[in-house]
Amino acid sequence: MTSDSTTKGASGMRRRANSDGRSRRRRNAIRVLAVAATILPGFTAAAQPAVADASEYRIYMHGFMSDGVVGYNASDAGPPTPIGRTPTGPPPNWPEAASPDGRFLFVAPTQNPRLIPYAIGSGGSLTPRTPLGLPDVPVDITFAPNGRDAFVLVGVTNAAVVPVRFDSDGIVVQNGPVTPLGLAIDGLGSASVSPDGRNLYVASVPSRQVVVFDIREDGTLSGAKQRVAGGMNPLFPTITPDGRHLYIVNELSATVQAFNRAEDGTLSEVAGSPYPAGLLPHVPSMTPDGRYLYVPNMGSAAISSYAIEADGSLRALPTADFDPRVGVYSESSVMSPSGKVLWALGTDPMGAQEVLRRFTIGDDGTLTRDEATVLYPGTAVADGRTLTLVPA
Repeated sequence: MTSDSTTKGASGMRRRANSDGRSRRRRNAIRVLAVAATILPGFTAAAQPAVADASEYRIYMHGFMSDGVVGYNASDAGPPTPIGRTPTGPPPNWPEAASPDGRFLFVAPTQNPRLIPYAIGSGGSLTPRTPLGLPDVPVDITFAPNGRDAFVLVGVTNAAVVPVRFDSDGIVVQNGPVTPLGLAIDGLGSASVSPDGRNLYVASVPSRQVVVFDIREDGTLSGAKQRVAGGMNPLFPTITPDGRHLYIVNELSATVQAFNRAEDGTLSEVAGSPYPAGLLPHVPSMTPDGRYLYVPNMGSAAISSYAIEADGSLRALPTADFDPRVGVYSESSVMSPSGKVLWALGTDPMGAQEVLRRFTIGDDGTLTRDEATVLYPGTAVADGRTLTLVPA
């Protein structure tokens, strides 16, 4: 999931008509896990968008099948400006994530597995720091809210969590023992830390479970304390800001699953869960107030939208088409700090190149596609957590 550069903005982007079905021919040929089923149609969002916030931030992305992180300086309004491309290593590449303070971007190439910290400069440029070797293929990275601890998920099978700690200079070290998820069939894990920093939640694809860990005061992990059933290919745990509810997407079940989170961090499924999504749902985003959840669907191209009710249940909102062209699908998403703009990264099958688009969020939570903001960063194949937003 790392890629490079050449930007084509609203004025210089290529617009190819794909209605003749050509876009279906090269749909993500290198996907590691995925199978297509029936496409769920979406509705066009029509609500008036909220007034955008002009504060700036940075967006970084890479491609699963290309080398290099590409950056943009962006805001809720106005055209993004390119930062440039930083090589990271040959493909395939999966995870990237930024430290909570926005000072460092961490990238983990799958070849010669290692965690590479990059210091983020004043203009958004990336300067590498000393990498940390990893024991297996890196799949995901998530950070604790304390700003110094992080957890790297490694392994396609026999998966484990590598606790790491980084200092103010971006120097990263392993922080205690590698903790196995617990089953030989655990693997391809994606994770999230609770807002109180007390629990780590890992969705394991082959075992179809969410594994719950306690995080100790020193940043190390307990053994698995709970395993709860997910659907087929559970991915990307996402927790409400108040820590009361957790959501996962089930890639091959085409659903979003909702859980209540108890005081001790254990999970129980919300009544009425799971909820329908589109085909092959992937990296979701939530508004900072915890009211709305958005799920890109790489098989059906639409972005599913939901209102989060007080009891953790989801109420479906109108979906938004990622792109007006047939077959150009969405995969990953990030939320702007204001909660008024969603950025989504997808793939145009013609050349497998990535496409970045901006959506405004209406007062009622519905999405409106910004037709003026379509960027081709020159990266190839959106798959996994390949998109990161960092406050400037």
